[in-house]
Amino acid sequence: MKKVLIIGIKGMAGHLLFNYYLENKIFEVFGMARNISTCENIFNIDVSKSEEVEAILNSHDFDYVINCIGILNEDAENNPDKAIWFNSYFPHFLEKVLKNSQTKLIHISTDCVFSGSRGEYTEKDVKDGIGFYAQSKALGEIVNEKDLTIRTSIIGPEINNQGIGLFHWFMTQTREKILKGYSEAFWSGITTLQLAKVIVEAISQDLRGLIQIAPKHKIDKHGLLVLFNQVFRNNEMMIEPYTGYKINKSLVSIRTDFDYKVPGYQTMLEEQLQWIRNHPDLYKQYSI
Repeated sequence: MKKVLIIGIKGMAGHLLFNYYLENKIFEVFGMARNISTCENIFNIDVSKSEEVEAILNSHDFDYVINCIGILNEDAENNPDKAIWFNSYFPHFLEKVLKNSQTKLIHISTDCVFSGSRGEYTEKDVKDGIGFYAQSKALGEIVNEKDLTIRTSIIGPEINNQGIGLFHWFMTQTREKILKGYSEAFWSGITTLQLAKVIVEAISQDLRGLIQIAPKHKIDKHGLLVLFNQVFRNNEMMIEPYTGYKINKSLVSIRTDFDYKVPGYQTMLEEQLQWIRNHPDLYKQYSI
């Protein structure tokens, strides 16, 4: 069984990866986060104390380290120093520490490295995103012959009540509220549950370098909210299209060496619904 450390297990991606692998006994899984209760397989460490992170990495023979740490959007723009440290420096710090070991790094990146001016971006396209979030994430991507960067966009449930993700925002709206969805903002992301499954296959197939993970077809944000409403609210809410914002950050992959097919949005969301229902203690803030 592979020995895997997940860094950032209180975040949207990290907490789900940790719990999914733990309960399904897929890996011997360890987690790291700050201000968290420690136990045999959880390290309470502020990763900005890089010497403590390095000590853990050097004292455990992990097969993989999965980096789910990131400073997001508005926080990155308001705190460029934090964005550069966590989004840019920290992944390369991990790469350097692990360089001469058996441990491989899996780093999670974002479609926001692109501006969204045209869409259908491939792994070969120039990263033209604007702002500290986009540029700090672009700098943080690890591309070498040992490690793996997964560039994608994720939606999923949060354990943090202050989460800023689109799904969390939707789930915290009252059912009587009329929501507006961007009908000209295109997206081609995956759920965090699907990300967990993608990583299992990436490890199984010893995938390396940079790969973009996306479904076959893109969807606009209005259509995505309509699906949220259908799957999680039994079509009880009103979702109206809004045409005042145009962007297309859809991704496609030109790599042919990864044998995996991402399911459609409906399937991913139905699986996410079942995950939330099966873990009520994690998601007490959501009524389903």
